[in-house]
Amino acid sequence: MSNSLTTTRVKFAFGVGQMAEGIKNCAVAVFLIFFYTNVMGLSGTLAGSALMIALCFDAVSDPLMGYISDSFKSRWGRRHPFMYAGAIPMAISFYCLFVPPDNLGQTGLFIWMTVFTILTRVSMTIYSVPHMAMNAELTNDYGERTTLSALRMFFSMMGFLAVAIGSFNYFLVATPEFPKGQLNPAGYPPFALTFAILMVVVIWYSALGTHHTIPFLPQAPKNKKPFSPGRFLADMTSPFRVRSFRVVATGMVFYYIMYGGINAVSLYLYTYFWDFSSQQIGILLPISLLTIALAVPFTRKVVRIIGEKRDTWIICSIWASFFLSLMIFLRLFGLLPENGHPSLFYLVGITIALGQMGYGIVITLGTSILADLTDEHERIYHTRQEGLYYGAMSLMQKMSSGVGSLLAGVMADFSGISKLRGTDIATPENLTLLGWSMAPVVIVVTLLAVLFIRQYDIDRARLKEILVELAERKSGNVEVAS
Repeated sequence: MSNSLTTTRVKFAFGVGQMAEGIKNCAVAVFLIFFYTNVMGLSGTLAGSALMIALCFDAVSDPLMGYISDSFKSRWGRRHPFMYAGAIPMAISFYCLFVPPDNLGQTGLFIWMTVFTILTRVSMTIYSVPHMAMNAELTNDYGERTTLSALRMFFSMMGFLAVAIGSFNYFLVATPEFPKGQLNPAGYPPFALTFAILMVVVIWYSALGTHHTIPFLPQAPKNKKPFSPGRFLADMTSPFRVRSFRVVATGMVFYYIMYGGINAVSLYLYTYFWDFSSQQIGILLPISLLTIALAVPFTRKVVRIIGEKRDTWIICSIWASFFLSLMIFLRLFGLLPENGHPSLFYLVGITIALGQMGYGIVITLGTSILADLTDEHERIYHTRQEGLYYGAMSLMQKMSSGVGSLLAGVMADFSGISKLRGTDIATPENLTLLGWSMAPVVIVVTLLAVLFIRQYDIDRARLKEILVELAERKSGNVEVAS
C-alpha cells in the first residue's frame, strides 16, 4: 500500500478522532467511581461492580464490532459508516451517566450506573473500533504506524487534558459549601453536557477529514460468508491462535489492570491521601496528563535509540510504575513532609509526571505493535482483519481497566475512604490502608506484564520479512494455500 494516504491532513484528522475516547476515558476512569461513591453515596464495591458488568457487554460488542466492520460493504467503505453513527448515542448516554435522578437509593443508583455505563461503552465501541482499525490500513510502514499511533495517543491525551482542565477550572470549582469542588453535585450536569458535545464534534471531524481516503482503503472480501454465531466465534478467537498476539495481549492485560486502578484511585489520593485543594488538583491533573502527551511524539525516537518496540515497552513500563508508586511508598515509610507542606505538591507532581511520560510511550507502542500483528495474521490466514484485532485489544484493555476500577472500589471501601462526604477528613488509618492496598499492587502487576511482553518476537527485521512475503503473494510469486 502506498503511504500517500498518510498526508498531514489525514494524519491530523485521524488523530483528532481519538480525543473522543480520551474525553470519555478521563471522565470515566478518574471521576466516575468517585462521583458515584463520594458524591452520590453508592458503595465503592457496587460502583466497581457496575463497571465490571458493563465490561461483560464489551466482551461481545468489541470483537463483534471489529468483525462487522471488517465485513461491512457500503459506498462509504467498511469503517466510516460506523464512525458517523456512533457519535449521538454515545453523547446522550454519557450525559445521562453523570446526571442520575435524585433519591434512587443504592439499588437504583447501581442500576442507573450499570445501564448507562453499558450504553456509553457500547456506543463508543461503534465508533472507536473501526477508527482504530484504520491505523493499520492507512499505511504498512513500520515507522509510519508508530507515528499514527503516537498521534492517536497524543490526541487521546488532549481529550484527557480537556477534561482535567475544564473540570476543576469551570465545573468543579471550590465554593464555601464545597471547598473541594469535586464533591459538589451541581457541577456534574454542565460537565457532562459540555464534554458530550465536544465528543460529537471531534468524532465527526475525524470521519469527514478521512472520508476521501475511503476508495483507497482495503474493502471487505467479496467472498466473505454471511454472519453466523459459530463463524464469528471462530474468527474472534483467531487472533489468540497467533502466539505473538497471545503474549502481547496477556502482558497488556496486566498493565492495563495496573493503570486502570491508578486512574480510578487517583482522585481519592489527591483529595484525601495528599489532601490537595481543588486548585492544586486542577493544576496537577493537567500537568500529569500533559507529560503523557509530550512524551508521545518522542516514541519513535526512543524506539530508535533502544532498538526495538518490545524492549522499549519493557523499559518504559518499569519506569512508569516505579515513579507512579514512589511517593506513596515514601509516605508510608514516613519519609515525606506532612500534608500541607509547600514542597509536597511539587514532589508528588514531578514524580507523577515522570511516570506518566513512561506510560505515554508504553500505550503508544501497544497500538503500533498491534498494527504489525495484523500483518502476521494476514501471512498466516491470508485475509486482513484489522478490525477484529483492534476490537479484541480494545476488549482486553477495557476488561483490564474494569478490573482495575473494581479493585479501586474495593480499596476505597476497605480503607473507609468511600464513606467520606463533604468536609469529612480521612483518618491516618484510612490513608495507611489505602496506600498499602495500592502501591505494592502497581509494582507486582507491572512485573507480570513484563514477563509476557518479553516473549514478543516480531522485531523490525521479522516485520520486513512478513511484508516481503505478503507483497510476493499479492504479485503472484507465492502460491497461496487453499
